[in-house]
Amino acid sequence: MRLKMLIISSLLFIAFLTVTALCINWNNPSNNADEMISSGETTTITPPDGLAATPKLSRAAQANKSALDWSMPSTLGDSNSAKSSRAEAQANSATDTSTVANDAATNESAATNESTASTVDTELPPAETKAVTAQGNWYFTLNDSVVRDLALALFQNGDDVYGAGKIKEGNSTLDVTASGSISESSMELNLVSANPVVQYKLNLALDQDWAAGDYQASSASGESWKGSAEGQKT
Repeated sequence: MRLKMLIISSLLFIAFLTVTALCINWNNPSNNADEMISSGETTTITPPDGLAATPKLSRAAQANKSALDWSMPSTLGDSNSAKSSRAEAQANSATDTSTVANDAATNESAATNESTASTVDTELPPAETKAVTAQGNWYFTLNDSVVRDLALALFQNGDDVYGAGKIKEGNSTLDVTASGSISESSMELNLVSANPVVQYKLNLALDQDWAAGDYQASSASGESWKGSAEGQKT
């Protein structure tokens, strides 16, 4: 019974396909894929001129061609071989390296020479310092509330300074003695007059034949005052 049912189903399916194919308009197909496959419609694709119909035929045709030369050239155009080219490039590289090294050595030598020359130029010999001496005849002006003229004859023994002179105040002239010390370009000088007894302590800066500074004065009666001093070696 089951076998009969299978035979009847197959006959019905064949009949259905026959009816479907008879219903298609082959002069104007609908391009429906199911309809075309069911009806047996096929399309033949024609390849362009010169090309094979299938990839397999195309590979076979390329394998049989002998016009193509696939061999590598023995030389690189008009240049030398690859080995010779590498040797030439290495030789040029070595030459360039040597040139760069020589240039660097030349520049370093020039820089060293320039630095040495600069050092020589900048290292000037120390200037000679002329020793300042206080020995000689001096004329000073002492200024406070009164202007006084001072004439001194000074002598120097190492750093010690001593001497004598006269100080004039108005119409009065008094004898003075001097003692003190000198250090580089400065001098401390003590002056003492008699009748009346007055002490003048001078702090002076010396510049060859010139001296200037200030002083502190005090008398035996207890008076004290300050002033400025300026003098020149005559």
